[in-house]
Amino acid sequence: MADHNKQSPNNYTQVKNPEPAFKVPQDYIPWPFALKLMAKAEGFADSFYFDIASAISRRDGKRKRKPPVLRRRAVNALLMAMCFYYDPLSNKVQRSLREMAFECGLVRHSLTGEVSIERAVGALESLEKDFEFVNCSSASYATAEIFLTPKLFEYLNIFPQALSEARLRCLNAKRGAKDSADE
Repeated sequence: MADHNKQSPNNYTQVKNPEPAFKVPQDYIPWPFALKLMAKAEGFADSFYFDIASAISRRDGKRKRKPPVLRRRAVNALLMAMCFYYDPLSNKVQRSLREMAFECGLVRHSLTGEVSIERAVGALESLEKDFEFVNCSSASYATAEIFLTPKLFEYLNIFPQALSEARLRCLNAKRGAKDSADE
């Protein structure tokens, strides 16, 4: 008798893309600090520091347990995208959640052609409410501006002085570009 109900461990029925990953676009040049931030954030949701953040979140009553594997993978992909589009001068992510969801593979297409970004919304909601790693400007996550918090930089082992230096370098680069455009 064939066992048709048995599934392989990598075959998920909950989501279409169980291994989301941020695909770096070729038409956007990020700040050098953003690339360093990406290197620090790679695999963050699977790290010891994220385990500590999860334990603190459980202690504070925000979560009952560590996020499931599929949520952590979505958080990793979304965090990489947010770091890539991070602007140190404004402390803001320069892309909307909807655009990042497409680049991370966190969208779902229905049979009627509708697009859903609920996995990206869930990951962002978890980063904001459970861990306080980001702040959003409005309750509508799809259109909200996303700001990274000092708590995220602390967990990524990025010192405030390094962030200040990156902001100064970006400011000098913008001034240099403006001065050369004026000439």
